[in-house]
Amino acid sequence: MDQFNLELGNNIKSFRKSIFMSTTTLAELSNTSQGTISKIENGHSTSDIKTLIRICKALGVTLYDVLPDDISKEFKTDNPNKEQLFNILNDLSPSEIKVILSLLTTDIIPVLSNLSPVIKAFEQLGEQERNLFTDLLESMKNNS
Repeated sequence: MDQFNLELGNNIKSFRKSIFMSTTTLAELSNTSQGTISKIENGHSTSDIKTLIRICKALGVTLYDVLPDDISKEFKTDNPNKEQLFNILNDLSPSEIKVILSLLTTDIIPVLSNLSPVIKAFEQLGEQERNLFTDLLESMKNNS
């Protein structure tokens, strides 16, 4: 194992843990195996850039975010958490963003330990169901 792969794996693990995601969930969201995630996080080489890109997309980060510092210095921001959040929000539809805003303004967030299951369930709804759910949250917010 070389330093590059160790840093790459540590960066991926750090982003994954920062959003309380398991390797199993990351594997599902990135369409790869849990074993592959573990190998990468433990510093084993991967020659498949497509796998790394899918992992980054599932984490809401860019490939530059997970590269070792000496390679990606000019691409990193001063606050990687903001960058990660921005990347996640950038991929959401307007109705999904509306739901997130509703959740943030109704004090539901402190109760939830992990938004991933909520977002995953929301993504499986049809457009009409999403709109109804969004309207429900809006009405809850307006009645409080």
